[in-house]
Amino acid sequence: MALVLAYCGDAFLGWQVQPKGSTVQGALESCLTRLCNEPIRVAASGRTDAGVHAWGQVASFTTNSNLSLERMEKGLKAMLPPEVCLRGLGQVRPGFHARYDAKAKTYDYFIWPGKKGRLFLQNRVWDLDRDLNAGRIKEALAGLPGDRDLRAMASQGVEVKGSTVRRVLAAELAQEPGGPWRISLTATGFLRHVVRNLVGTLAQIGWGKLPPEALFDMLEAGNRFHPGPKAPAGGLYLNRVYYDHPLHLNTQVL
Repeated sequence: MALVLAYCGDAFLGWQVQPKGSTVQGALESCLTRLCNEPIRVAASGRTDAGVHAWGQVASFTTNSNLSLERMEKGLKAMLPPEVCLRGLGQVRPGFHARYDAKAKTYDYFIWPGKKGRLFLQNRVWDLDRDLNAGRIKEALAGLPGDRDLRAMASQGVEVKGSTVRRVLAAELAQEPGGPWRISLTATGFLRHVVRNLVGTLAQIGWGKLPPEALFDMLEAGNRFHPGPKAPAGGLYLNRVYYDHPLHLNTQVL
């Protein structure tokens, strides 16, 4: 079976179960174990760090329970903490794995440049008291699609088995006049903290501290030799996970 979740990340210490502290995986497995009356382990499309949100996190699991889909859905919606929303639940083909079968993901990062006063959106966007040059950011994003070695944008010490090259499928900036901006990145995969480090670099480009081509110089060199801020976790959202075939999960279709 598979399900789609939205959740508010600042309520958890991330997705993955940890010895101490609340996690999304822990909350979900606890509810499913009680509903199915057997130990349940779930596999997500990928881990999200503490403070990172999701609109379309996909997870898969197996169960021997005879509980109907309708009762399981109703039970999960009643038992999950208020910071977690079940968007879809349904049967998938045998052997489906939310992580290993994923073909691409879209992450959205929200920034609010030149904010005036308190926004009451703490831990939801990166609110900046300085304006950004959208044209410079769009110039950097326009050249990003293609096969890219993301090692330079990953956090130091991250160990990756195999290649660190991923195909970037789309990189876009959408602006709301006088409101938040959304940076959307779609790729076949991401390394840890790549999006947040990339957004931090884009902020430097938007401030005029770096030229747009500096992003590609660092990617080609495999070294983030222009260190800058890592964008806060609260502005990052896992938007969507893509598979070879659509997942028809009740009201949610991916």
